[in-house]
Amino acid sequence: MRSAIAVSTHLNFKKGGTPLTYHEVFHLATIGGAKALSLDNRIGNFVVGKEFDALIVNMNSFKKIPDELSNYTNEELLQKFIFTGDDRNIRRVYVAGDVVKDAILA
Repeated sequence: MRSAIAVSTHLNFKKGGTPLTYHEVFHLATIGGAKALSLDNRIGNFVVGKEFDALIVNMNSFKKIPDELSNYTNEELLQKFIFTGDDRNIRRVYVAGDVVKDAILA
């Protein structure tokens, strides 16, 4: 998501237009991407009956940065994760309902 924002910003400088926002790249990474692949009937959001694909993100690892996370909304925390998060923040990964990474138990 971060790379998509960076590339769209770069293209904006070279060719004009409007760079992608974090709202747009989150959409593309979830239901928008599923729709593009014609898989939105199976994946892309948390509708009951769809495959459970999700990340469990540890926002407490951002506490190394000197600010108070409790002052942020969920939307602001998502933006913070998109721009500054990495694999160290990901605690668990689910694909089709199965745990494929579990840093909580590691």
